[in-house]
Amino acid sequence: MATKILAVLVLVALSFLLALGSGCGSSEVESQPYGPPQVHFPQDEGAHPESGIEWWYLNSILTDPEGREYGAMVAYFNPGLKILSISDIEAERSYPEVSFSIPYYAEGTLDLGWGEDDHWFSTDVESLTYRLEANGAEIGLSLDLSSLKPPLLVGGDGLIEWTDESSYYYSLTRLQVEGQIELSGRMIDVEGTGWMDHQWMDSLSQRGWDWFSVQLDNNTEIIFWQIVNPDESIESRDLTIMFSDNSIYHTQDLTIERLDSWASPTTGNEYGTLWRVQEEAHDLDLEITARYPEQEVRVLEDFEGIDFDFWEGGTTISGHLAGEEVTGTGYAELVRPPTDIPEDAPNPWE
Repeated sequence: MATKILAVLVLVALSFLLALGSGCGSSEVESQPYGPPQVHFPQDEGAHPESGIEWWYLNSILTDPEGREYGAMVAYFNPGLKILSISDIEAERSYPEVSFSIPYYAEGTLDLGWGEDDHWFSTDVESLTYRLEANGAEIGLSLDLSSLKPPLLVGGDGLIEWTDESSYYYSLTRLQVEGQIELSGRMIDVEGTGWMDHQWMDSLSQRGWDWFSVQLDNNTEIIFWQIVNPDESIESRDLTIMFSDNSIYHTQDLTIERLDSWASPTTGNEYGTLWRVQEEAHDLDLEITARYPEQEVRVLEDFEGIDFDFWEGGTTISGHLAGEEVTGTGYAELVRPPTDIPEDAPNPWE
């Protein structure tokens, strides 16, 4: 939400460019009234080259025929950044890969290309079905995606406040996923459930975020986040619910609390691994638990003088909504952008 990754990757990219080149039942509560939609299909699935920053993002929890679980996440950014990660949940091992290149983005339809091997494209506009093929040096995936619900216009109309200004934002909150992942030299048949984000805006600030997607077992999805200032004070919070009947509820009146954390032995960074979100109007009270702590992604570890690391991984959900106990699965993305990019920082595209 934005990993999508991680828009912050885009912030890093733009910083480089500046430094180097130029100075439960929803029927009990009525739906809120929203303004006219700010996102339109299918044309807004494609690229928006007039925007300074844009990304397409997928997370998914997948199961092989033996019942072993995996996490898979991929995100493509304009400017040209890509992150691909496969996690073996039982082994508690993550395999992230980050690359820089010049991608291909089509306008008016979802059709993304990266190098010779990656391709993410719409296979049927009306039914919201897609094909995604993404490859790294040692991992990869080849997935068919089919949306089981209509697009969620985040915030009710698809226009929200992000770190610096307004952002267009929609999600496909419940994707049926089938295909294969490549891990440890093996091709593994998998199926499961995914979540897609697409977000575009003019710019980012140096604020970070704690972002969460939630897929409950009662066919309700929730997206929420908090924008975090460099001094760790909270700038804003936001939450949108899509209920099982596809009705929408949006609010900025919620609390997000970090209950436990994990410190990376590599970087010393501390990340929340147990969270609580509460919202009074719908009697929402959920705990979000990391499937395992060690899911740190080191983006620029090969570049001296720049520290940019974040946490991205699968979660489990428990609690209650509208007076009923609920469980589910999700993803979390915990991002703090680098605050100082040296003027002589290396160019990742060279």
